[in-house]
Amino acid sequence: MTEILNISDNKYYESIKRAAEIIKNGGTVVFPTETVYGLGANAYSEDACKKIFEAKKRPADNPLIVTVSNFEMVNNVCYIDKDIEEKMKKIWPSPLTLLLKKKDVIPDIVTSGMDTVCVRFPDNKIALDLIEAAGVPVAAPSANIATRPSIVDSKDAIKELDGRVDAIIDAGRVKFGVESTILDVTKKPYSLLRPGAYSVEDIEAVFGQIYISPVAEGYKESSIALTPGMKYRHYAPSKKLFLIENEEEFREFISSDRSREFLVLCSADNAKYAKFDKIVLGKNAVEAAHNLFYDFRILDQSDKKYGVIQAFPEKGIGFGLMNRIRKASFLIIKDKENIDKINEVLNES
Repeated sequence: MTEILNISDNKYYESIKRAAEIIKNGGTVVFPTETVYGLGANAYSEDACKKIFEAKKRPADNPLIVTVSNFEMVNNVCYIDKDIEEKMKKIWPSPLTLLLKKKDVIPDIVTSGMDTVCVRFPDNKIALDLIEAAGVPVAAPSANIATRPSIVDSKDAIKELDGRVDAIIDAGRVKFGVESTILDVTKKPYSLLRPGAYSVEDIEAVFGQIYISPVAEGYKESSIALTPGMKYRHYAPSKKLFLIENEEEFREFISSDRSREFLVLCSADNAKYAKFDKIVLGKNAVEAAHNLFYDFRILDQSDKKYGVIQAFPEKGIGFGLMNRIRKASFLIIKDKENIDKINEVLNES
């Protein structure tokens, strides 16, 4: 039976202590970070980490992120040189995950047998207090069933994972709404493997110019999952989602009778063009990122057969937002000439 841990003022430290005990004893705990909810277990324990894969129905070749609460833990789990350590201290804690060479103390199940490990120092008090109290680094991918939208609200964590994990920390909505950015610093040039809540602009201010892989844009998937979010279709609602990247075509589609069976996910500016039901993601990419996964779940609960979503500018968090939208989309319409592909898919259904 899953314990629901309350973090109200008079219960906070009691709940953190209880969650830490579960981690120490080889159990699993769902907890908030600044990005999304994570599903955590002792990163040193193969048996504990196996429970993460079972709870999420996660493929074994999709590695886990290891979260830490101090730089001693960083040095315990991976190899770092002075230059990287100095950069770490400038940017952590933050929603930036670094891919580094792992030490043997991290079991192969965490890294899918590779010699690298994703390390993250989250900028969230609950997460840091939990890791510190547990006294071990915590392996923690996003807390959702594999391929489903990541969880950004504890009520959805309870709904989706009750009975599958040992405990869930009930802490409401998270700050950003998309996962951490992942940067490969094992070799130069440093490579962006997954965009997210930490912007490319902020990375380059510290690390210099980086290489952005085609996988990071969200149009294709990698044949090998060096990190989470690279190989498999992720973040998707159960219903088919169509992305129309051209704004003029998006507006024309949502204002037509063709959109009758679609729930429209759009910006505040484009809401006035929707002829039928809509969800306003926000007035900009920051708000849209915060609401995206939450609203994907509303789409799944709606009486509409499909969803249709617009593109957002790919600056700042917008790059990570568009990666998530593309990876969640059943069909991506890049230009005006391809809009009829929607009709082709619907006619086949």
